[in-house]
Formats: sequence, C-alpha cells, structure tokens
Amino acid sequence: MEEDKKLPNDITLTSVWKSFSLFVIIAMIIIIVFHGEGRLTYIKHLWLSDAVHIDIVVGGFIGVGFTGLIVLLYYLTNLSLPKNEYTRLIRKMLYKKFGIFTIAFGAGFSEEILFRGAILGLLIMYIGAAPALLIVSFIFMALHIPQYKGNIFIHVIVFGMGMILGGLFIWTEALWAPVAAHVTYNGLMARLMKKQDQAQTVT
Repeated sequence: MEEDKKLPNDITLTSVWKSFSLFVIIAMIIIIVFHGEGRLTYIKHLWLSDAVHIDIVVGGFIGVGFTGLIVLLYYLTNLSLPKNEYTRLIRKMLYKKFGIFTIAFGAGFSEEILFRGAILGLLIMYIGAAPALLIVSFIFMALHIPQYKGNIFIHVIVFGMGMILGGLFIWTEALWAPVAAHVTYNGLMARLMKKQDQAQTVT
C-alpha cells in the first residue's frame, strides 16, 4: 500500500519514453562491457536477418495468437487485470495522444533490446540457450510483478510470454520477430482495454 501511495496520479508520455530510453541505455552498456571487440558486430547482428519480412510476419502472427489466447482465457475464466495504481496509470495512458503507440512500440522495442538482445544474448554465451531462456523469462516476469500484483495467474502468463519471445530470438538470431510479437500483443491488448473501458462507461 505504501508503494502505491508513492505513485503519481498521472504520468506523462515523456516520462514513459525516458524510462524506455533507460532500458536501451542499460542494454547498450551491457553489450559494450561484456562483448568486447565484437560489440559493434553483435549490435548489427541483432538487426541482420536473411528474412526480415518473414521474421516480422511470424512475430506479428504470434502476437495476434497470444492476444487471442488471453481473450479466450478472459471469457473462460475470471482472468482480469488487478486493480492497482500501476494498471490505473496504464489505463490513463490509453486515452492520451500516442498513448497506445507508446505502450506498443515503446515497450516492445525497449524491452526486447534489453531482455532478449542484451541479457539473453549475453547469458547464452555463458550458460547456454535453455537455462538462459528460463532465467531471462523469470527476470522479465519479475519486472512486471508490480504492474500485475494481485493476480498470480497473470505472472505465469507473462513468464510464458517471456519464453515465447526469447524462443523467437534464439530461433531467428535477431530481434525482428520478438519485437514484432511484443509490439503486436501490446498494441492489441491496449486497444481491447480501451474498448472495454469505453463499453463499461456507456453501460
């Protein structure tokens, strides 16, 4: 409760983009520090793919599929976002100009660069793909705990999403597919949340 009281009543999109920029800066620091002389090659490799368009399409389909799964669970179970200060701020963002764009592209790009491009890519070098995937998916879930506190099932879903996004990165060896999946999922879920709020307001 004390943590909730420290949160502002609203948050500007500029502040949100600054947070996303911090993710990218941290990612670049990790890559620069731990990849040595191969750092520039690694950064370029994150965006090099023999089939960029295919990666984007595959990622987009997976994002749509994951959204469909969440919608299905919503109707079949009592799955819903917990009502806390974090989700309240997110809902406010939905109604800001470029709010949905920020949620989709800002989070999609910055989180993938940090979690998959930097942390997962680094851990794979030291401990292998499978354990690295598990660890990074857990860290990804842990980052979202404050946002979804009050619903353990959603934490499991976020962990599963982290596994899928990491799997896409390992499979394609680039960021296009996980970014496309993340952006698509965030964008669709944001749109659905806004429509749901508007429908509840009307009724």
